[in-house]
Parts: sequence; C-alpha cells; structure tokens
Amino acid sequence: MNHADPQSTTRRDAIKLGLLAGAGLAVGRGAPLFGEVPNRAQELITRPIPGTGERLPVVGVGTNQWGAQSEESIAPLREIVRLMSEGGARFIDTARIYGRGRAEEVIGQILRELDARDDVFIATKVPSPDTREEAVASLEGCMTALGVERVSAMRVHFLDGVEILMPILREWKEAGRARYIGVTTMSAEDYPELERLIRDENLDTIEIDYSVLDRAAAARILPLAADHGLSVVVARPFAGRRGGVFSLVGDRPLPDFASEIGATSWAQLTLKYIIANPAVTVVIPGTDDPEHMVDNMGAGRGELPDADMRRRIEQIFDGLGG
Repeated sequence: MNHADPQSTTRRDAIKLGLLAGAGLAVGRGAPLFGEVPNRAQELITRPIPGTGERLPVVGVGTNQWGAQSEESIAPLREIVRLMSEGGARFIDTARIYGRGRAEEVIGQILRELDARDDVFIATKVPSPDTREEAVASLEGCMTALGVERVSAMRVHFLDGVEILMPILREWKEAGRARYIGVTTMSAEDYPELERLIRDENLDTIEIDYSVLDRAAAARILPLAADHGLSVVVARPFAGRRGGVFSLVGDRPLPDFASEIGATSWAQLTLKYIIANPAVTVVIPGTDDPEHMVDNMGAGRGELPDADMRRRIEQIFDGLGG
C-alpha cells in the first residue's frame, strides 16, 4: 500500500500556483518556506475516536516511503515529525512492510532522538501470517522496531490473515499492548468482506482509501463505520483510478471559492474535501517532504467546505477526467 503522493514531481508547482491564486493573504506571504508552520495560532481541527472520545488532529502522515538508511535521508523525516509536533499533528501511520521493512525502525529512532514517544499516536499494521506463531512474531517485531511496549493502534493489513490475527489483537488490547484494533484495505473489491467485519467483529478502527477522485467509500463504508462507532483513517487522499490530483490539475490555478475556506493549495482543497465528511477521523497523506507536510497541515485549520462546495470540487475533478 502506497501512501505517498503519486505525483510528487508536480506537487510543488501546484502548491505555488494555488498560493498565488487562492487568496490575497497567501499572495502576501508567498509559498510556505521549509520549516515554517503557518497559522499556528489557529489550532488543528480534532475529531473524537467514537469508542473512547479521545480526540485526534484530523491530519497525520503516512510513512510508506520512510525506508531511509542514511542520516542524510533520515533528516527530512525527523523534520516532518518536529513540524508535526509544533503544528499540532500527532498521528503517524506505518506498517511492518513499509519502507522495505525500515519505516518502523526509522520512526522509532526519530522518536527517541526527539524524546517524542509520548506525544504521537502510532498506528501500525501487520501482513498476513500463516500461523499464530508467525503472527505473534510479526507483532512483536513491530514493537521492537518502534522501540515501544505498547502501540496506539494495531491493524490487520489488507484484511489478510484476519482469522488468525483478530483473536490475537483482541488479546493484545485486553493486555493493554494495543489501545485500538482494526483492519485496513485499499480496494473496493474488499468492501463486502470489510462490511462483514465491521458488522461482526468488535473493531475500533478501519483504514481505507478515499479521495475526490475515488469516492466509492462514501456511499457504503463511511456511513456503516459511523453507524458502528468506528474511527476512520483515510489513506491515499490524492489518488484516483485515472491519475492523481496533481497530474490532473497541472498548471491550473485554484478556483476562486477556495479562499472562502482558507485553502491555499490544491492539496489543502482536496484534503479539506475529505475532512468535511464527518465520518472521517484523520487523513494521512504520505510524504517524506517537510514542505508537503506543512502544506497538508494547513488543510486541518479553518473552515471546511459545505455540501454545495463539495459538489463544486467534485465537478471540477469530474470535468478533468478524475
């Protein structure tokens, strides 16, 4: 599962164009500079986890590309975590297989260096095991790599091995090693099974793909998750079946109405579109670029689009072939 922005080579241009066209305030300040946290006085929107009421900032980060090996490549990832802390974000999504198996170790190293273990919400996931012993070994491997005794959320990756893993995850939750348990999928083909699990299993959380370009989850999964009191993590927020947000918008400026909700980039506008769905708890655009992280966090501040504006955003991307 790739959480990273699939059109990263064009995103910086899209940010600049959005900033110049979005609002007078943005034009006056220019594009976000590396390391800045704009609008810090305006706190990030938070949403409660339905089962407990614990509130989470609505923007986090996905770490599929965090397979850094050298200090030079770890440095921008450390900066992302620092910027998140300063900007009010704290949700870090990862998995046993991310970064070719390195992401959890990198996250663990950064949290040690920043003394930030208690400040973040770590949600990880494990791949399909063939046996209970393999499942336990994989789960323990997550903890070792992250350098923690307990984790905020543990999920079954891609629904694989759910029959083996779910009983173990329930044991881990009971023992306090995982506060929340759940499943993930990035495929609408899995929705029938996901719906069954939502109805039949005592889940706390799910992770799905959902974007203005791929709205399948809005009709089926998001309402069901809300009905069953689950938190929803949204991955791949810029992706679509026929290209992604940044490749589709190209050099187009933001629509004038973006300034009404304080969106100064295409990323912010499309993330705000997702966050405006009340069933969404947190959105986790994947990035290894600190400038993109700052831009993403901007989506979690200020106004959100109402139903009419969401339809206008949809019409833009439908017209672009999204």
